[in-house]
Amino acid sequence: MGVGHVALALGASKAAPRMNVGWLVLAAMLSDFLLGIFAMTGLEHATVPPDYATKHYLLFTFPYSHGLLALLLWAVIAAYLISRAYGSDRNRVWIVVALVVLSHFVLDGLVHVAGLPLAAENSPKLGLGLWNHMPLELGIETVMAIAGVALYLKLSGFGAPALGRYGMVIFMALVTMMTWTQLLATAPPKPRQLTVAWIVVPLAFSAIAYALDRKRARQVAL
Repeated sequence: MGVGHVALALGASKAAPRMNVGWLVLAAMLSDFLLGIFAMTGLEHATVPPDYATKHYLLFTFPYSHGLLALLLWAVIAAYLISRAYGSDRNRVWIVVALVVLSHFVLDGLVHVAGLPLAAENSPKLGLGLWNHMPLELGIETVMAIAGVALYLKLSGFGAPALGRYGMVIFMALVTMMTWTQLLATAPPKPRQLTVAWIVVPLAFSAIAYALDRKRARQVAL
């Protein structure tokens, strides 16, 4: 699930309108960022299945970044740190951020083959395997992207800065197109490329969203 995480973050902005949506994008993609960190230290990794050329997905060992028990901890930490900047809205922000972090497990649970651990690596693993039907899965993500943008535009209103409104539409369109290129992948990425992407992409996406939403969030906060 790629663009789906960003789409959910945009939709969640309606529940905490004073928040800059960039923080929610970071929360939604926190698991992938942590995967990059843990992969760099050798604690987690991806495995290329024999049928990668036709299936286009990887298998993962990632109990510390994507396990449900670990995500509960990361959700609490992220919610605490981000909510401290929002004064009277602190409790609402805490809840929204924590739920967005945990949503990563739910969305990945829909698409991954059984591999998302409940706790440690040897614990029971979940996954409905929508990746086995990649065009359907990407279609669902595209619908999520459209819904997320629609909710964000409704939150912004017609009086919001044009750069933020149109920029967010363009940003989501580009991310969605990037996601569809997954169908073209026949050669697996190198481990170093994966590690860098897991770290850089969440930071880049959240920074772009933060910049696009900055004026709107500032206006709401006044």
